[in-house]
Amino acid sequence: MKTKSFISLLCLTLGMFLFQACNDVPSPYDIPGKGDANSIYGTGTKDSPYTVKGASLNQNGGYAWVKAYIVGYIPVSTGDGGPSYTISDVVFGADGAGAPNIVIASSPDSKNINDCMAVQLPSGDVRNALNLQAHPENLGKEIMLYGTMEKYFGGSGVKSVTAAILDGQEIGDMPEESGEAIFSADFSQSLGEFASVSTSGSLEWYNDYSSAMITGYKDFNGDGEKENQAGVTFLVGPEIDLSQIEEAYVATNMAINYERGDLNANNSILISKNYSGDANSATWTQLTYDTEGLNSDFTFKNKKTAIPAEFMGGKVYIALRHTCSDTQSSTWEVKKIEVIKGKIEDTPEEPNPEGEYLNQDFTSSLGGFTSTSVSGTLEWYNDFQSAMITGYQDFNGDGQKENQAGETYFVSPAFTIGSTSAVHMAINMAINYERGDLNANNSILISKDYTGNVNSATWTQLTYDTDGLNADFTFKNKEINIPSEFIGSNVVVALRHTCTDTQSSTWEVKSIKVLSGNAEEPGTDPEPTPGGEGDALIAIDGATVSLTAPEATASDNVTTTDLNSFGWENAGDPLGATDSEGTEIIFAQEEGNNPPKFYTATGGVRMYALNSMTLKASKPIAKVVLNCDSYQGTNYVGNTQLYATIDGNNWKIVNDHTSSSGGVQLRIKTIEITYAE
Repeated sequence: MKTKSFISLLCLTLGMFLFQACNDVPSPYDIPGKGDANSIYGTGTKDSPYTVKGASLNQNGGYAWVKAYIVGYIPVSTGDGGPSYTISDVVFGADGAGAPNIVIASSPDSKNINDCMAVQLPSGDVRNALNLQAHPENLGKEIMLYGTMEKYFGGSGVKSVTAAILDGQEIGDMPEESGEAIFSADFSQSLGEFASVSTSGSLEWYNDYSSAMITGYKDFNGDGEKENQAGVTFLVGPEIDLSQIEEAYVATNMAINYERGDLNANNSILISKNYSGDANSATWTQLTYDTEGLNSDFTFKNKKTAIPAEFMGGKVYIALRHTCSDTQSSTWEVKKIEVIKGKIEDTPEEPNPEGEYLNQDFTSSLGGFTSTSVSGTLEWYNDFQSAMITGYQDFNGDGQKENQAGETYFVSPAFTIGSTSAVHMAINMAINYERGDLNANNSILISKDYTGNVNSATWTQLTYDTDGLNADFTFKNKEINIPSEFIGSNVVVALRHTCTDTQSSTWEVKSIKVLSGNAEEPGTDPEPTPGGEGDALIAIDGATVSLTAPEATASDNVTTTDLNSFGWENAGDPLGATDSEGTEIIFAQEEGNNPPKFYTATGGVRMYALNSMTLKASKPIAKVVLNCDSYQGTNYVGNTQLYATIDGNNWKIVNDHTSSSGGVQLRIKTIEITYAE
């Protein structure tokens, strides 16, 4: 009996001790990495960045801050049959480092692979400041990084880094600090409290790629071919209380691609005070966002749009509305939506550089230009990374193209040409299928008295030379002098497309600039300019990329290599080649998401973002000319960050980019090598 009593007393005492011990465990251990600002692993904000452990627990593709120490790097694959690397191949140190990545850990002297995380350094300010190749002194330093939490080199990682803090200095594009979040929805793992509501068609919003997303262009019937499907589909959020709020705005992290119509109209952010479950009967107000940086690839952009004052003081609903037809659809991906208390801080517009009066790029939208039809129903629209118009397409949906008559203007916003001795327009464009007069039916105009009515304005035609146009969709740079009578005036410029029911051109325009100085004479070769961060000078003319060694003297020894002549398998790996002088041509994936591929449709090799081509020669090279593919109006000459490094007789050409995917492919058909004397 005494023994039993003693054992009972012992168990009771031990139980009380364990209960008290459990109560002493700090609350942040409850949900590692998911607690409040006091979480031992951080919360991913600038004030409470993730630790390496916190970042590894939150590999959801979302942007966040992480704080750690630089301890090494992952070797870069050469792509010539050498090994591919993973996080287990980390090199602790700086010797032999490449530029594209670093490795971080929780302490400066860590040698534990399980405590390490690879970090992708996109080209630009972040890479230039952080990489151990250029800055071995960064080894062991504490670093804060802002990027996406996602796998890299086979383990937990940080990719698409846009900002960093090193030695107290801010580097790259620092994310704006938000005010107080009234409402926040993260779609990295689910649609959360948002609901997909279709008002036309059967499309739905769904969760994929760590985003809420929708598209009307995919293989719907299972035949292996993608097709468009029409629909109007809402993604409606829960009720948001603004009863005590005086000012607020919506902040959205999103990507849009493949939109051929108006971005805001077909990919709309909406707000309503009277939504009660029926999207059709609710009164929706569209919140217009700026489209800069959207619709050229799947790069995510932060967009802010103010909520009108009429919605303050009550309950509201936020929705996304996707609209598509059976001929076109965007793909829209959204990572996060927030409603932030306060006012959007105005960012003052930077004045145009001196001597630049207009600079409009049509890669992702029509910008500030407007389409106005004075005859017929044709409109200018954005497609193939251009502003374009055609009167020859399948208008009635019977599968056959037909001509449609029309006269359609594409008018710029007003701007003032300052005091200068001369001024000209520079336009990058392609015209095809024109059977009449190019200048008459595809006209470039300027006016001093346009007030909104194209018919009543006085237009002066600016005649351009037509050399190289109307044979295919090769883009040409055309420069036209503007008459001196327009200097010092407030003006608009316009493109006027004219077609009939028997013939029409297709006109595509990538950019328009109005600049001081005289136009360059037709036929003048473009001046080579340094490209990317490499050693060679780069000049691009249409679908031709020329790379020149600055101090080399060219000889008469020139070889041309046709990449379609090696018998490579379609959609297969280009297995390496040599030119007639024995120079090896080696393609490598590097840090890109996709490896280089040979395609018979291209008649050559497609180099994707961050892919490289190495030329290993036995003698110095003076110049390399890449003849590239041009398809449906796009010259596939690589990204603007394209560069080449020269190391003795070896050249390395990199299709560099700000991320590991997207951008413009470098589709090489032939390689012309001029050797040096």
